[in-house]
Formats: sequence, structure tokens, C-alpha cells
Amino acid sequence: MPLNTSLFASLAFWCSCAFLFSTVPTALAFVAPSHPTSLSSYTPLQSKLFATPSEAGADTSNYLTHSDIEWRLRPPEGSSWMDRLKYKLGANVVRLDNKLKGGEPPPFLCPKGGRALLEAYYKEPGQRKKKIARFGFTTSRGPSSPDIDTTIRETYKIDPPPLSASIAAIIYMFVEPDYRSRNVGALALEVISAIQSVQVVDFTVLVADDNGSGGLVKWYEEHGYSKAPLMQNMLGSPNKENGVAMIAPVQIEEGFFSRCTIKWW
Repeated sequence: MPLNTSLFASLAFWCSCAFLFSTVPTALAFVAPSHPTSLSSYTPLQSKLFATPSEAGADTSNYLTHSDIEWRLRPPEGSSWMDRLKYKLGANVVRLDNKLKGGEPPPFLCPKGGRALLEAYYKEPGQRKKKIARFGFTTSRGPSSPDIDTTIRETYKIDPPPLSASIAAIIYMFVEPDYRSRNVGALALEVISAIQSVQVVDFTVLVADDNGSGGLVKWYEEHGYSKAPLMQNMLGSPNKENGVAMIAPVQIEEGFFSRCTIKWW
């Protein structure tokens, strides 16, 4: 009996996804999810997560855009070579299954474990493409707490059901020195927010450590983040000893993944 390649690929697809990847609802693959909290009542007038550089009065002549950067979603740092191989195999099976069925693959898939690494690659004219930045972040819905609920109420003037709002975190952001004034960090915030939004996360949290200068905290504020003093302890920075706790609602623009391509695994 001849081998039914379509059936085989479908079977391999479901087995690989069940073993390797977190569940990403199909309906949420390309659009913003319907959040379980009352975030629709939040009016993002103060949020500048998607603000254009000119709004900050900055020199934009050397700014990069999503069309300049190749984003790569990778397993978190420290992953074994076997895990990386499994992720690669699983991703290729997903792509093959979609190709055989005439469909489009999802914009990305996140691995089990709740963490991922985002890398930015850029090609200068006449040079080879190189990695210019990397960002560690979480990809799964973290639990809420009374301090999170209070922070949301006080910052965004909304009142979600108790312990219903979910959070994810940015663990670190690193941009090579030569590219730190070229908009790379702001673009990365957009990508991370979009990924976490598809993962049905409500808010992103982080700790901004600028050694007390206030510069980094101000930068995050210009990109939609607010200080979250009640969350200092839960984010591992009591008395701001490791930086300032901050929070922002996740956002994703309509059609975002059509202009921002993410290579995964």
C-alpha cells in the first residue's frame, strides 16, 4: 500500500506539537486575543509603545525599522543541543504540514518551559548579516496577585476581577553599543509585546536598572511603561536594589506580523 504522506505529516505534526510546544490558539495566531480581564476599558492615551520616533523629538535619520531587521525566536540561553534539535525538528514538521495542506504557518511558536530568546540581525550595506541585539523574556501567562491587581487599578483606572490579570516578563535587553541609538530596543519591545499578546498575556513587567540615573526608567516610560512600586519585592528588587519595577499593557497592532517577520527555531 502506498504511503499517505499527508496523513503521515499530519500525525507527526500533532505528536511534535503536543510534545514540544505550548498551545497557541489558532484563532489568535494573527490577531490580538480577547483578554479575560476588562482591559478593553483601558484607554491607551498615555501609552507610547507604538509611538513614532518623531513624537519624542528624536533624530530619526539613523533609526532602523522592522523591515531592516531579521528577528529570530530561539530557545532560551542554556538550552541543550538536544532540545534545540527537537525544537528545530518540530518547527520544520509544522511548516511541512501547512505546506501540504496549502495553509500558512503561524507567525511563531513558543516552546514549553515559558521562556524564549529574541535575537535581532541586521545587514549593513556591503557587509555580512550579524547579530546586533538579544532579549530574554517569558512567554507564558504568569499568575496574578493582590499587588498586581492594585497596581492595575491605580495605574490604568480599571478594576479586573480579582487575581485574573496575567503577566509575563522581560528578563533582560542587550543591544550592541554601536546600535543603541538606532531604535532597536523600541522595536524589540513591540515584538515582545506582540508575542506575549498572542500568548494571551495581559501585562508585561520588568526591572529597569540604570544605577539610579533615571535615564533607562525614563526611556521605558516613553515607550508605555509605568513604575510599579508595589511590585518591587515580587520582582526581586526590594527597595529598588536591583532597579525599578515597571509594568505595561501588552499591545499588538493590526497586521503587525505582515510587516514584522519572525524566524522561529
